Amino acid sequence: MEQRQEHAVITVLGKDRVGIIAGIGAVVAERNANILDISQAIIGGFFSMITVVDLGA
Repeated sequence: MEQRQEHAVITVLGKDRVGIIAGIGAVVAERNANILDISQAIIGGFFSMITVVDLGA
C-alpha cells in the first residue's frame, strides 16, 4: 500500500510567550500530521517559527 505525502508549511510570528510550541504541536497532533522540519528563533522578544508538516501521516 502506497502512503501519500501531502506537505504544508506552518509559520508562526508574534510576541514570545510560554506554550507557543506546545500549542502548535497539539494542533498538528490532533490532525494526525507529522512534523518533518522545524526552525525557530526568538529575536527581541518576538517568536518566529517555520515548520514543514506531512498531512498524510
